[in-house]
Amino acid sequence: MNNTLEITKAKELITFISKTNYELAPYGDGLFLNQNEALAHVDSNEYDPAIPLNVCFDTKQGENWESASVSFEGNPRHIIDSSMGGNSSKAKSIKDALISFRIAHDETCDHYPIELSLTQAS
Repeated sequence: MNNTLEITKAKELITFISKTNYELAPYGDGLFLNQNEALAHVDSNEYDPAIPLNVCFDTKQGENWESASVSFEGNPRHIIDSSMGGNSSKAKSIKDALISFRIAHDETCDHYPIELSLTQAS
């Protein structure tokens, strides 16, 4: 799989995540402060589609964020956690991919992602 996130798909991701309890960050950096900062990043020369954005989420133990890379190839969205056990998922929608990603984790583990919830109508 080619782990890329083209600008149009990155913007779809940003718009969706802005309506949830999850956050976004560029790879290896801190969280975006808001949707506008994330959109400006993907529109800048700094953004490289070969280095997809990370979806960040709190965990079962609380006050301990984890993240996973998001990419898009063809129809399915891919969520890949290359550090915490290597869990991954794919689905046609961002929401379904994130839900499947959470289910792939061991719910007894402290690093179990909190449930995705929509904070605004999507």
